[in-house]
Amino acid sequence: MLKAVIREQTLTERAQQQFEELILSGKLRPGDRLPSESDMGKMLGVSRTVVREAVRLLSAKGLVEARSGSGIYVRELNSGMIREPIDLLLRYRAIKVEDILEVRNLMEVHLAGLAAERATSENIAAMEETIAALHNPRLSPREYAEIDVAFHACLAAASGNPLFGILSQSLDAVMIDPIRFNFERSASARTDALKEHGRILDRLKARDAEGARRAMTESLIDAPRNWTGFPAREPTLIPSLAKASNETVEGANGRSRKRLSMRQQKPARDGSG
Repeated sequence: MLKAVIREQTLTERAQQQFEELILSGKLRPGDRLPSESDMGKMLGVSRTVVREAVRLLSAKGLVEARSGSGIYVRELNSGMIREPIDLLLRYRAIKVEDILEVRNLMEVHLAGLAAERATSENIAAMEETIAALHNPRLSPREYAEIDVAFHACLAAASGNPLFGILSQSLDAVMIDPIRFNFERSASARTDALKEHGRILDRLKARDAEGARRAMTESLIDAPRNWTGFPAREPTLIPSLAKASNETVEGANGRSRKRLSMRQQKPARDGSG
């Protein structure tokens, strides 16, 4: 019988692996500049061509980025590494919007239950702050959208599972415009959000996991109708998430609260944001 042939790594793959290990171990940190191709080649004992291909592989993984006229830098590992592939999958119709919405709706309901069981006093305070910000009747559509998704970001953080925060952040960019769209055409959007978020938070404070899941489920009922008619923009299909029920913009309370604090320091604007 024939035996499987063991494939040896190429020089390029070995070089790429060495740098990847340095990045993932923290020895190379976000913002660090890599040596020049010539210097890296000397350190590794390979040609500049091998180094160039290794860097290309690192870039494809989102671990490094080229800055024009400056060099190659280590990227910060964040939700963009997930969001960008999702954008591409949607644009090229490898997945449908409905596929994402099904996952997101299930995740939000589950998150509500986890948050009721695990939320800290800081988590609760962060969500209370987003609700308080919604009381401003002079919010611009953009401000309203950012506050709305910040509530869901705080909910993800309250779950205590950092992966939920990362997944939530991965769809932040696609939700701002659809939420603005709903706000601009619905006079009750702000007050509806206040009631829905308030009911969810009440259940979290009561440590009522089942009640929190039920409150979240009820808040999703009108979502498809709310986003119907959102104008798609070619070539990207991301705006077709107009029917989305709920996503988040940040997975950490700190950044959500910081953005709200900065917004409160300047006067609210009228108009389209």
